[in-house]
Amino acid sequence: MLLRLLTFLVLTSAITAQNFKFAVMSDSRGRYNGVNEPVLSALTKDLVLKHTDVKFLFFPGDMVDGNKYVPEKTVKELEYWKKVMEPVYKSNMLFPKIWVTVGNHEIQHRDDEKNFVKSFPNTFMNGPDDEKGTTYYFDHDKTRFVVLNTNRWYYGDPEDTTDDRRDWHYFKHLDWLENVLKEARESEEIKHIFVIGHDMFFPTGGHLRDALPFIGMNYTGGELDSTRQWFFNQCQSMWSLLVKYNVVAYFAGHEHLYSRQTVDGVYQIITGSAGAPIYYHNSKFGDNPEKKRPGQELTYDEALPYYKLLGYNYGPEGNAQKSNDFVGLRAFHYSVIEVTGDKFYVKTYGLPVKEGTQSEPESFEIRLLDEFEIQAKK
Repeated sequence: MLLRLLTFLVLTSAITAQNFKFAVMSDSRGRYNGVNEPVLSALTKDLVLKHTDVKFLFFPGDMVDGNKYVPEKTVKELEYWKKVMEPVYKSNMLFPKIWVTVGNHEIQHRDDEKNFVKSFPNTFMNGPDDEKGTTYYFDHDKTRFVVLNTNRWYYGDPEDTTDDRRDWHYFKHLDWLENVLKEARESEEIKHIFVIGHDMFFPTGGHLRDALPFIGMNYTGGELDSTRQWFFNQCQSMWSLLVKYNVVAYFAGHEHLYSRQTVDGVYQIITGSAGAPIYYHNSKFGDNPEKKRPGQELTYDEALPYYKLLGYNYGPEGNAQKSNDFVGLRAFHYSVIEVTGDKFYVKTYGLPVKEGTQSEPESFEIRLLDEFEIQAKK
């Protein structure tokens, strides 16, 4: 196995053309052994059949439902997920073909992190000591990819299991991240950087309260308490690093939607449902139903304190998002990114959700949903 990894490194470091494709999809949990097998299978087969030149696939978390009390059940669900993903594993993509990290559904028990690394042993072990196998980076064709664990387990006293808890919705090791980004920017061998993690910086619908800003439930405005302020500052500092080191895009899951927008010149792209129940985007002014629809997080009035704190575009003319260039779709999907010199072409394919449901597509005819171009900054 180590030899195959070393071979992968040698092959990719020798490539100089800087013209390749990679794919991203996330959040495939559902009711078939923890997986939405019909949707994930359709998307996976379509990716492999129609995009034979894709080099590898990123899958940043929430592959399965997971289990808070029985970690062995989570492991079995992950094994089933890998079975559904066999078309990718049997494809001609570069080893190990799928680059993964955890979402909040994979980390619900103190044994989940070590079990996850055992289930996916072929990621690089070059991350922080307490996140090896879930936080890592690698270089391919003058491009650095940085994969982050935004959903940890807090062990506290290793001898005291009552001191354990889920430690979600932030990235701990900002010093490590800055070193990896800084090294890439100082290297003549690296031209572009992409960062991938489960949680998003700017929630677009479904997780306004528990993404990387991690403001929490029931916020009604005013000054943040010290805990909320710490998480908010951690998120702000992390995004500042992506801006400082000229990251092309940050890919996330967590919200079961597709969206894209730019903030301070960096794209946030959410590829958030390869089968997980579809959400609605943030409520706009005037969208304040008596009863929220399934998949709608908050009414506009409930969301307004969050919009104000996060600096979103609210009010009669606002889109209830961070940026005016926001584009969002309610669909099951995957994205393919073509790296060509200083331009990046992003195409997203998928299945719009069936009206009145959250987990069923309107059909299994996969089509192009969105495409756009990113121009690298000089």
